[in-house]
Amino acid sequence: MNRNTVVNGNLIGILGGIILSTDSLFIRLMAVDNSWLIVVLRGVLMWAVMFAVWGLWPKSRAVLGVPWITRQNLLPALFFCAASACFVNALNRGNIATVLVIISSTPFVSAIISRLFFATKIDRSLMGAAMVGMLGVVIVMTGRQSGYDGSANYFALATAVCMALAFIFASRVEQGTLALPSLGGVLASVVVSLFAGSGLVTPLLALHAGQWGWLVIEGALIIPVAMGLISLSTRYVPPANAGLFLLLETALAPLWIYLFLQQAPTLHAVVGGGIIIMAVISQTLRVKKQAAIAL
Repeated sequence: MNRNTVVNGNLIGILGGIILSTDSLFIRLMAVDNSWLIVVLRGVLMWAVMFAVWGLWPKSRAVLGVPWITRQNLLPALFFCAASACFVNALNRGNIATVLVIISSTPFVSAIISRLFFATKIDRSLMGAAMVGMLGVVIVMTGRQSGYDGSANYFALATAVCMALAFIFASRVEQGTLALPSLGGVLASVVVSLFAGSGLVTPLLALHAGQWGWLVIEGALIIPVAMGLISLSTRYVPPANAGLFLLLETALAPLWIYLFLQQAPTLHAVVGGGIIIMAVISQTLRVKKQAAIAL
């Protein structure tokens, strides 16, 4: 892996992280109380978009991969499936800042799993950036509010673990990986539908036009593009590095919530978010500088 591809991988991942940071806003704008209904609908929308692109634009297939389960993509699809279900439940049940703080532990989880189970060498600068980013996370956490469903924390932790494993196994897929999050999303839709059955019919029929609009934007555009870009970045950077891009959501989501819902972030969130952004930018600039020296 040469330096230029690493730089490109970081830029791809940062773009994905910025887009992903709006996800929390759209889920709140939906105002859909049934979290499992959101999982089902957005999973179907994600996969439908990717399948349409795969079918109508043959040149994209090398980057997308196949929109169905194979022996090679099974594991990352399964973990993206679990992450999708857990993330929606965490965000719909708990405080946004707290949930995102827990999920932002993904880089550490990914690094530890990669090191312990796959003997992957972790770059010191990457671990340093993760440490600085987690300092921002700690600052955000000290300003969290009380009065939310405690189960959200467990869903958030499960999301972090599943995302870390999804990135690790996605980096080992030889073909395209852009469609993997969408494949995991539709798999979550199938699993939830099988267990929920007719229990989703009533809340589905109760959705109004505005809610459908936010669902389509989030499920057919935001998530496929954001998670696809972050998944694609694992072809060029270590999986643990890809986890750093999720920290951008922790930093930026409170800003979008404030701008569109007038819910002001705490001072802790602003300061911690700034530190997180600087950690990601500094790691990217360092890699870019090394690439320039190597030329």
